[in-house]
Amino acid sequence: MTAVNEARAGLIGKSTRDRKLSVGEATRILVLPQLPYADAVHAALRAVSLEPACFEAGLRRGRTGTPELYVRAVWPAGSPALTDAARANGLTVAWSHVTGWSAHDAEEHCALLDVDALAAPELVADAARHYARRGLDETRPWVPPADGRWSEAVYLDIALARFEERTDHPW
Repeated sequence: MTAVNEARAGLIGKSTRDRKLSVGEATRILVLPQLPYADAVHAALRAVSLEPACFEAGLRRGRTGTPELYVRAVWPAGSPALTDAARANGLTVAWSHVTGWSAHDAEEHCALLDVDALAAPELVADAARHYARRGLDETRPWVPPADGRWSEAVYLDIALARFEERTDHPW
């Protein structure tokens, strides 16, 4: 289930610290522990009026065949959310628990975001806004305005460590 679908199901902003999760919520978070982080990033993108055409979180087979958790925000080529500098090539801002945050476009221009792997969602949204305005122009890279880790990162760190220890992945 994508973070957007989680949002539609009314799970945005729910914390396990103040209440017990339902069986369905707990199962989704155990399988895809990045969902609360994805929800926070999605909310930060919406807060800067940069709603992606596609926003997803999931589990995929990484390049080495190992399981990899990911989050992707996609603005395809021609997206009205992008300025002329970025519109022709589109924009994808992506996270992986293996590689952290990056941005790329349809022409395979790529930038690794110089932020913590669990950066504050507002930093990710700032980077997305920068690249949505300027494209992935190497002469004008995004520079983080500040350091910052997501306020709930410690919980995701623990969940990611447990995810890495698991051997019962679907493949």
